[in-house]
Amino acid sequence: MRGVVRKDQSLQPVSPRKPAAQRAVPAKSATARRSAESPESNAGGRLSRAHWIDAGEAVLCESGITGVKLATLTERLGVSIGSFYHHFTSFEHYLGELADNYSVERVRHELELASAGDLSPLDRIQRLRTVSNQLGTFELDRAMRVWATIDPRAEKTLRKAETLVLAFLRQAFCEMGFAEADALLRARILLSVNVVAVGKAESKTHATYLRDVLHLLAEETPRPSTPKASKPPRR
Repeated sequence: MRGVVRKDQSLQPVSPRKPAAQRAVPAKSATARRSAESPESNAGGRLSRAHWIDAGEAVLCESGITGVKLATLTERLGVSIGSFYHHFTSFEHYLGELADNYSVERVRHELELASAGDLSPLDRIQRLRTVSNQLGTFELDRAMRVWATIDPRAEKTLRKAETLVLAFLRQAFCEMGFAEADALLRARILLSVNVVAVGKAESKTHATYLRDVLHLLAEETPRPSTPKASKPPRR
C-alpha cells in the first residue's frame, strides 16, 4: 500500500568484500563468475577475456582511467602481451570492451540479484544498494563517471547503465502504488542522490542518509490543504 513504509528487513550479504587494493578483480562480477564456471575459458592456463576485463576494472577503481595501461595489466596478471592480443585487436578495442562491460555485464547482473526472491518493492531497492556496495560497484561507478567526461564510450555505457537502473527503480515505485510520472520522478531523485554522494558509499552516516531518503520517497506525498473560504466582513 502506498504511503506505508515498513521497517528494514535484514538482508543477507551477497558475498564478503575486500578493499579494491587487495583484490585482483571486483568481487563476483558477472564476467568473473562466468569465467570461473566455464572450464574452457581458461584452457591450458591461458587467461580469458574476463580476466583482462576484471583486472581493468580493478585498476580503474584504484587509479582511474589514466592508470589503465597495458604494462600495468600484464604486470598485475603476470603474463606477456601475447595473451592480451589473443582476445583484443588493440588497446583501444580493449578500452571499448571495458567500458561496455559496465552496463552489459555488471549492472544487469546486480539488478538480477536485487530482483531475486520474494521481496517487496522497497526491499528490492534496498537489496540493490546492498549488492552494489558489497560488489564494489559504487567505486567503479565513481571511476566511470570521471572517465565519461573524456571518453564518449564510457559516457555511452554509463547512460545505458542509468537507463537500466531507472527502469528498475521506476517499476518498484509503480508497484508501491505511485502513478507512472511520480514513480519516474522518484526513481530519478533516488539515482541522483546516490550519484552525488557515491564517494562515501561505505560511510555509516551516508548509508543512513540514503535509507532516510528512500523512505521519504516511498511515502505518499500529502495533498495540499484546501484554504478555508474567508468570511465576508460584517456590516
